[in-house]
Amino acid sequence: MSAVLPPPRPTSADVARRAGVSRATVSHVLNGTDHPISEPTRRRVLAAARELQYAPNASARALRAGRSNTVLLPMPVSLSLPGQDTFIEHLDRELDKLGLALLIHGDRGASGVKGARSWAELRPAAVYLDAARGTRPAVELLHRAGVQAVLLSSVQAVPYAPTIPLDQAAVARVAAQYLVDRGHRRLACLVPGGGRAALAERRWAAVAEVARAAGASAERVDCELTEDGVASAVAHWHDPARRPEAVYAFNDEFALALIETLRRIRVGVPEDVAVVGSGNQPLGAILRPALTTVHFDVPALARVVATSIRRLLDGHALDAAAVKAVAAQLIVRESA
Repeated sequence: MSAVLPPPRPTSADVARRAGVSRATVSHVLNGTDHPISEPTRRRVLAAARELQYAPNASARALRAGRSNTVLLPMPVSLSLPGQDTFIEHLDRELDKLGLALLIHGDRGASGVKGARSWAELRPAAVYLDAARGTRPAVELLHRAGVQAVLLSSVQAVPYAPTIPLDQAAVARVAAQYLVDRGHRRLACLVPGGGRAALAERRWAAVAEVARAAGASAERVDCELTEDGVASAVAHWHDPARRPEAVYAFNDEFALALIETLRRIRVGVPEDVAVVGSGNQPLGAILRPALTTVHFDVPALARVVATSIRRLLDGHALDAAAVKAVAAQLIVRESA
């Protein structure tokens, strides 16, 4: 039996014939250029492309132009960054509004010059990544390869590329400051390990720093989010003399687990211990006591990143006011 060959792939010439226009007109319509095209002609081209199931070859177009309309985002190294999936979803949506397409590069280990070579091969218009991976040599290589804009995320601005300051430890700092401002002098901080360890260490350091500056104490509580992990870590808190007055619980999941654990050992929240989480998870607002939390407005952050990339591609500097607005926000509820 002879093999069944797939139908020939439609081309821009097929679309042009179906719509009764030139291939140049098809290119202008499908690539969204500024060339003047009447609305009836544009609709006819789009209808022909849909009928033929024509998809432009983005790679070929990028090679011809030397770049594309794609914004490359290397997959974050950590699987547990708060709001990571939500951020990617909103970033994709915001970039699309600005005529740009998000491309996720799946190699979590790609970094520095070696990573930059991999990213540049895909001919993106822009790259957005953490400054730890986007080193100065990496950024220089990307620009030499034709990448028009490189935007970095970092705790502090770096001198060699536009930067959006974003410190994931800031949520702990805001939480701890709120607690000491409320008069609490014995704080505790839950510190998970595993894939969360690096971030947890930074958040613990932020809590300890705030406590020290306020003349308060801070207890480090190493634990895991398991059935017994939180319970065994805080079992001694049934004794009022050994109990902190307030806890920053790393994130909302740990905070909710902690509140349930404290309930079981007859420790009230917030009357005996104030509890603050981070991440603004929906359950935190529904359960009782409703959870006080600190979070970054992820949709707003995605919007700032997308508009910043668009500004860079259009030859403008970052909007300083918009970048400054990316800050950790406190939501006060019943638990603290």
